[in-house]
Amino acid sequence: MKLGRGCCNGTFGEFVEVIVAERPFLITFPIRSLRSEARFVPDTAVSRIRVVNSKMKAKKAGEMLLQLFGIRGGGYLEIHSNIPAGKGMASSSADIVASLRAIADSYSIPLTNEMISMIAAKVEPTDGVMYEEVVVYEYIHCQLIASFGTLPPFILIGIDLGGMINTIEFNIVPKVYSQDDQQQFIKAFDLATKGFKEKNITYIGEAATLSARVNQKILPKPVFPLLDQLANRYHGGIVVAHSGTVAGI
Repeated sequence: MKLGRGCCNGTFGEFVEVIVAERPFLITFPIRSLRSEARFVPDTAVSRIRVVNSKMKAKKAGEMLLQLFGIRGGGYLEIHSNIPAGKGMASSSADIVASLRAIADSYSIPLTNEMISMIAAKVEPTDGVMYEEVVVYEYIHCQLIASFGTLPPFILIGIDLGGMINTIEFNIVPKVYSQDDQQQFIKAFDLATKGFKEKNITYIGEAATLSARVNQKILPKPVFPLLDQLANRYHGGIVVAHSGTVAGI
């Protein structure tokens, strides 16, 4: 046992979030400057994990990890993050991943991203942030579908439209998509695949815009028409948090 540390990046929404053949998945948009950092102090005299700042999802995930490996006892978990909550920037997912990594570091547990996904799936829909690269990820059951590697160089100008979204409540409500929406999903995924394969930000931007436009029916962003005009003028793409409050070019 030792002092354990772990960290995880956040996101700026998702490049693409789609449902194909009734299977929901997303393409992650990791942002390195958004980070959750966790510190775990083990204590055999404590029966559970105690959190300093009421990060209950991370606490629940950490206790599942200890139970999985048959570790008795607990400790003190501290989480420091610059990721705003309720904005669609993977704040709680990053907290969970960073905490699991800190606890695993403390007990020298051979933690894998697949194990993190398995535990996270029992807590909430998760954004795939345990993978540092851009990935295609099924966020309900927390399963990796494919890896797209690293992003080509880009500049992001983003805004927060205000308010907060509860991800768990949002994902309970069924999403209804038309046949045309389904075709747009397929087109967006194909463009994103091509964009990452060729390291072409234009294709990636087009894919993100298609996905953001369909999402207007589900969680509309009032500034979308203006973003659309600016994106066309400056040859950019629109990226949004499909279950959050941020949007950008």
